[in-house]
Amino acid sequence: MELVQNHSNNINNNMAAIAINEPEINETPETIEAPKDQNQDNQDNLPPIATKDMDVTFVQDVSGSMEDQRGSVVKGINEITTDLQKRYRKPCPFRANVRIIQFSSHDNIRVGERVLVDDLPLMDPTDLKCDGMTALWDAVVIAIEQMNTSSAGVPATMYIFTDGDNNDSINHRQSDVNEMIADNKKRNPMHSILFIGSDPSAKRNAAGMGLDRVHSIQHDSHDTPVAYEVCRRALGRCISGDTQSTEFNDDDIQLSAPASARHAHHNPHPAHHDEYDLYGNNGSQPSDDYAFESDDVASAAPPRRAASAGGVRF
Repeated sequence: MELVQNHSNNINNNMAAIAINEPEINETPETIEAPKDQNQDNQDNLPPIATKDMDVTFVQDVSGSMEDQRGSVVKGINEITTDLQKRYRKPCPFRANVRIIQFSSHDNIRVGERVLVDDLPLMDPTDLKCDGMTALWDAVVIAIEQMNTSSAGVPATMYIFTDGDNNDSINHRQSDVNEMIADNKKRNPMHSILFIGSDPSAKRNAAGMGLDRVHSIQHDSHDTPVAYEVCRRALGRCISGDTQSTEFNDDDIQLSAPASARHAHHNPHPAHHDEYDLYGNNGSQPSDDYAFESDDVASAAPPRRAASAGGVRF
C-alpha cells in the first residue's frame, strides 16, 4: 500500500513539473491575413463593363509608305481590341463587333467580315501587306456604305488611319465623302467617324470631309502608338457612358499633336511672317477655318505602281 501511495505521489509531482514548464498561452487571438485573391486583383485592373452596344470599323491604310509602321499599327489595333474584350466581358449584356478594312490602291480595298469582338483574333504584322498607292476616298466611301448597312440603329465608331494624301481614287471624290458623312450624321446620330493622319494634309482632308476638331487628329509618324492610344481612350469613354459618341477631347488632341504644333500652342508670341505651323497658320493658335484646294481639280501624282494581289475589287 505504501508503494502505491509513493507511486501516486511521483505521478502528481511529475504532473506539477509539466504544468510549471508548460509555456504560457497568450489568450489574445492572433490576427491572420487572408490569402490574397489573385482574381480580385485582376478584377480591380479591369476597365468598367460596357454600357451599350458598339460596332467598330478600322479603315487602315496599307499603302507602300506604311511599311515601317506595320508593327505600331498592329500593336495599336490589338490594344484597342483587347480593351474591347475586357469591357464586354461576361456578364455584360451588350455586344461589340469589329470590322477591319485595309486599303492601298483603288483595286486593293479589302473588306473584312464583321466579327464579334470575342471571336476576333489578334493581328500579326504579317497580316498587313503594305504596297501600292492611297485610294483614300474610294476606301472611305466603301466603309461608310458598310457601316450604314450593318450598323443601322446601333452605336458605331469608324477610325480612318492614313499616313498620306489621296492619290489613287478613281470612283469617288472628297466631296462625295463629305456628303456621305453629312447624310450619315442625320440618319445615324449614334455613329462617329474619326480621321487620324500623319501627313501634313491631314487637317485639310479632315475639314474637307466635314469633320471637326473633336473628330480628327494629326500626329507625327513616329508618334503612331500615341495616336492609337488616344483612339482607345476615346472609344472607352463612349462605351463606359462618359460620352454619348466617340470623340477626342482636348487632352487627346494635345497629346497626339505634332511637336511643332504643341510648341506653337505654348508660344505666346506670334511667329515670324515666314514661319508657319503644319496647319498653315501664321501665329500660335490653330485655326478652325481651313482653306484647301478642291480635289475636283486634277493634281500631279506619281506614276502608279502595281497593287498587291488579293484585294477585293469594287
